[in-house]
Amino acid sequence: MTSFKHKKLRILQKNNADSHHHPQEKILQLEKFEKHIYGEILEVFAGAGNLTKYYEKLGKVTALKKEVTGDSFEFIYKLRADQKKYDVIDIDGYGYPSKFFPIVFEMLKSEGLLIFTFPVIGVQNLNGITEQHFINFWGSARPTIGDVTGKVTDYGLREWQLVSLLSCTKIKKIWRFIFQVKKEKATLFCNVRNR
Repeated sequence: MTSFKHKKLRILQKNNADSHHHPQEKILQLEKFEKHIYGEILEVFAGAGNLTKYYEKLGKVTALKKEVTGDSFEFIYKLRADQKKYDVIDIDGYGYPSKFFPIVFEMLKSEGLLIFTFPVIGVQNLNGITEQHFINFWGSARPTIGDVTGKVTDYGLREWQLVSLLSCTKIKKIWRFIFQVKKEKATLFCNVRNR
């Protein structure tokens, strides 16, 4: 991407242009699962209210505004330290939610939704650092929907949570995943009984 195109993209993002945040497409996907959206909702990388307003109709929202995204990891680690739990966590980290895994599973209540965006691989030219990043978190230099789903399932199992993919929607250059997460007893996963 040229410097000019990059500056133009940043201006559109800063001005919250729908063509770069896709609120209508995201809300359309969420409406299919409204019965699962309630209670405490954590919205990481929140915009200027596009999705926040939608979520506020359905539950109590904790949102980190996009103006302070440099502190997103510090913010979520503080919430984690406070042992705050949520029914819904939406990570809209410009398509790169990796560093929020696996800790977001510690922050979900016994049953809830995990929602995040992920880049459509093949649209961008990936450099070596990005490819290695994908290998480290997702097990592949060019992760597929199956790779992402498999790894999210693995991350959930670390916290004894069963993860089910409810929806994966392509919105221009991103995939938007919605997973149902449900806490299970470790004895069920391991097929053992406590003595």
